[in-house]
Parts: sequence; C-alpha cells; structure tokens
Amino acid sequence: MDWLHEIEVILFDLDGTLYQDGTFYKRYLELLFQEGDYAASLDEILEEMERLLAGRDTSRIGDWYHPSTDTWTRVTPGDVSELSQQNWNTPAIYAGDAWSLVSMFTVKHGIGEAKRQEAFQQVRKEMLQGSSSFERHAGLYEAIRQLSGVRSKLLLTNSPENTGREFIAALGAGELFTDIKYGAGKPAGLEHFMSELMEREGLRPEQILSIGDHAWNDLYPVRKLGGRTAWISAYSSSDPSPWDVRLTTLDELASLLMDIQDSKLKHD
Repeated sequence: MDWLHEIEVILFDLDGTLYQDGTFYKRYLELLFQEGDYAASLDEILEEMERLLAGRDTSRIGDWYHPSTDTWTRVTPGDVSELSQQNWNTPAIYAGDAWSLVSMFTVKHGIGEAKRQEAFQQVRKEMLQGSSSFERHAGLYEAIRQLSGVRSKLLLTNSPENTGREFIAALGAGELFTDIKYGAGKPAGLEHFMSELMEREGLRPEQILSIGDHAWNDLYPVRKLGGRTAWISAYSSSDPSPWDVRLTTLDELASLLMDIQDSKLKHD
C-alpha cells in the first residue's frame, strides 16, 4: 500500500475495533428474550443469529433488513455508488455487525427501545466483569500509542457519553486518542464531522483513514468524501464495496498501524 505515508488523521470506531468479542450477543439476546412471549423462541433466535454470522443463512452480514416487510435485500456492485450518495436516514437496517443483528431481532419482535438500552448497558457491564470472551488487546493499544507520525488519532462512537466514557475508561483506552467524540450519530454524523475536519485542518480526503467494523456507519460516509477505509471484522460480508484494507483480527489492525508509522518515518 503506497498511500500509507499520506495519512494524517485516523478515525477509530469503538465496538469491534478496539476490542472483539464473539459471544456477547448471546447474553444480549438472553436479556432481551428470556422472559415474556418470546422466551420459547430464544433458542431459535440464537440459532438464527449464529447462522447469520457464520454466513450459513440466506441472509448475512452486509445485507439489508426491511422491518416493514420482514424481508432482506442484498447490495449489488451497481448499487454501491448509489448507496454512497444517498441520504443516511433509512428505515432499513444494515446488517453491519453483531450489534446491528441484535437490533434487527428487537425490531422484528417488537422489543421496545427502553428494554434494548437496559440490556445493552447490562451487557457492557458484564463484558468488563469478564463474563464474556471480551478481551483487551495490549498489542493494539501499544500500536496506537506509538503512532506518532499522524496529526490526530480520533475515536468516534455512537455510544452516549454517560455510558461510553465509563466503558472507554475501563478499557484503559482514553489516553490513546487525540480526542474522543461520543454520540457521534454515525453515519450522517461521520460525514459532517469529516467535512468540518477537512475544512478546519486543511486536509485532503485521502489523508484521512477510517477504521471500523460496521461498514455503513464507519466506512461509507468516509469513502463518499474520498477518504481511505479499513474494514475489520471476523465475519465475511455480502457487501461488494472495495474497501482500501480488509482486516479480520486486532493483530492485523495493530500491524496496519505499525506499517503507517513506519511509512511516515521513511517519508520524513
């Protein structure tokens, strides 16, 4: 990749980017569906979730779920440029990661927002207590810390400040970043943020790299403006978008950041 030395600003996502957890969704679904009318369907929901993540279902990561018709559609290569130009406010749900798949199930089965938020906060709390496969990645944190060749390392998360700040502090990741933006309102908020950033800092779009696991939230807005994108996910996707970098593990992300640092030093 001969463009790494051009990067001046890196935009990081939180969930799925600073950590990876392959089991949290099971507890999340249990909290949402273990009581009431849907308790009998919990096993079926968990099995469907596993099929979706593993790519063994007719639908999968990268597809769109339409609540009004309870149907799925798939992005085709011809749709990609159109998606990048459209308004971010859409009634459909992009199956970008495990969190969004859980959201799809809550909408499909009529789980209210208050209960979803309560379950979300409980899952986050249990992650930090070690009751899932949640794992801090010392190598990644060190790679971010050592990345001195760029102007800014920015963390943008849709998590509200009251819960996001606590979670990031517990991760021990707060000091790694030049700035942290909570309640970022991605995807629309990311496009606005990047536009303002370029104007304020005099940056060209190709000098900005966005790293995230949810393509619709973290990557589409940046690519729309001409920025660089790195998709990190342990899952395969039906989305045909040509991201600049494809990563599956935090080890690979750490290596990318070290490559950026090395490239910046060589071009000084």
